[in-house]
Amino acid sequence: MHNLKEQVGIEATTVTVDGLRLRVLTAGEGPAVLLLHGFLVNADDWRPTIACLAGQGYRAIAPDALGFGHSDKPGGAAYSLQRYADLNAGVLDALGVPSAAVVGHSMGGKHALATTVLHPARVSRLLIADSEGFMQLPLFMRKGGALPFLGEAILSLSALPAVIRMQLGAAFADPARFVTPELVARGRETLGDPQVRQTMLALSRNYEANDLKGSGLWPRLSAIRCPTLIVWGAEDRLFPARYAQEAQKAIPGAQVVIIPRCGHFPQIEAQERFHGLLLGFLAGQEVSS
Repeated sequence: MHNLKEQVGIEATTVTVDGLRLRVLTAGEGPAVLLLHGFLVNADDWRPTIACLAGQGYRAIAPDALGFGHSDKPGGAAYSLQRYADLNAGVLDALGVPSAAVVGHSMGGKHALATTVLHPARVSRLLIADSEGFMQLPLFMRKGGALPFLGEAILSLSALPAVIRMQLGAAFADPARFVTPELVARGRETLGDPQVRQTMLALSRNYEANDLKGSGLWPRLSAIRCPTLIVWGAEDRLFPARYAQEAQKAIPGAQVVIIPRCGHFPQIEAQERFHGLLLGFLAGQEVSS
């Protein structure tokens, strides 16, 4: 295990799980909270939440998912919900954490659900925000990578600055405030990384293994017994808020909070509200909508 101080209070740690190297941001002491990021981003998106949790007496743990950020990018058929769940449990093992509250955003919500189903003893509480897994993605996203040249063509188009701005604009209720030149530049850097592009193709080519229904995990959501909170932005145009109710139907006893004037990234666009909900949920308080 290798540690590198990145900034005050937050460390970047590299752990090896099943021969795969994963970069993990950690901070704080106390009950553990595992933070799982969404598609095409990395653990750095959780930095404000990591700082918040560490300041409130929690140990925040935020890995770069396999294939993203500074974690290994093996490509091929290496990616599946089973693999992501096992790696999340392995990160906890590597850090000496018996169980944690698990928080997942977007793609990370799907990974959090898989981790809870496949390693229930490791998850004390579950919070998913604007989670993937409850709506059917467009056909080109599910199957495009399997068709010769089509996946590569889609990726080339998606890396254009105008397309990135359009995609980011759809992700926020108030894009004029949140879609900054820095955010667009970061998107270009991510989509310009050939290894990340190969991850995207691999996820498309192995879609069934990364889908809650295709992998067979969907019926097992009904077995989730830990306290569960579903948070959604009311103006999410990527995964509309009506899918919060689909998630609630699938998970027994789950609570739902819809945040007004918020898009796909509540931890960014409604940060104070999101952190308040998270801290209250972790403390076992009754969540008010």
